[in-house]
Amino acid sequence: MKTIYIRISSIFISICLLPFFAIAQNLTKIQKVSLRIPDNTKIDGTAAEWDNKFQCYNNATSLFYTIANDDENLYLIIRAVQPRIILKILNVGVTFTAKENKNAKNNLSITYPLIGLQDGQSITANLGIKPLDIMPGKRPAVIPIFTSGKSDSLVNVANKLLEAKAKEIKIQGIEEIPDSLISIYNEQRIKVAVKFDREGFLTYELIIPLKYFGVSTENFKKFNYSIKLLSRTEVYKKGIRIVYSYASNGEQYDTNQDLDSTTDFSGEYTLAKRP
Repeated sequence: MKTIYIRISSIFISICLLPFFAIAQNLTKIQKVSLRIPDNTKIDGTAAEWDNKFQCYNNATSLFYTIANDDENLYLIIRAVQPRIILKILNVGVTFTAKENKNAKNNLSITYPLIGLQDGQSITANLGIKPLDIMPGKRPAVIPIFTSGKSDSLVNVANKLLEAKAKEIKIQGIEEIPDSLISIYNEQRIKVAVKFDREGFLTYELIIPLKYFGVSTENFKKFNYSIKLLSRTEVYKKGIRIVYSYASNGEQYDTNQDLDSTTDFSGEYTLAKRP
């Protein structure tokens, strides 16, 4: 019965995410266009200002994303729809790096959200994301359990937990700001937000002043950036364990290899002019 249950559940999750995979196929992997930030943009963990549409879908990280700017700020929005990717973000955060050019010595680096392991497990439990045991020799899967009894109140609980626990941003490589953890309520005008929608998908937003990485709309410079989901082994947290299993041929493997591997991509963005 267990094998049948998992097979049906796997088919069910594929059906639930099928529209997103179809959309992803029509998007570029790396953003090629320059965009201005919509005037009504709020950093609130939603993509309402973009009509829930994104410029790109990157297979390396399984993330939808859009980059934009105004005269003073750079803006990044990301959406994760796959449960394992959501788990990884809650484990290690999203690390965004930017530098004026490929040869620049210093990288601006921002990592958010920063959440304890147990807090992350509490958040995902409210969303109905749970691990399931599967056949010996197979890797464990984490899938969302979508039920008719799942209500807005459960998503609200998850978002309240997320808001309560994700209070700090990790900053590195900014000359004006010592490498440290800073509050999300900071004087440096770095704003972040992360939130779940009714489907349990996660949206992340970041806005950061352009002055911190040496670019300006006065000459519409290009800059290099990367978006990275670090391995859990690089961002050690209390309670994270590397669990090994053995295949039928006796080969040892990490049962959470997707969580314990770094995935990333990089691109080049040219600042958008004022209309």
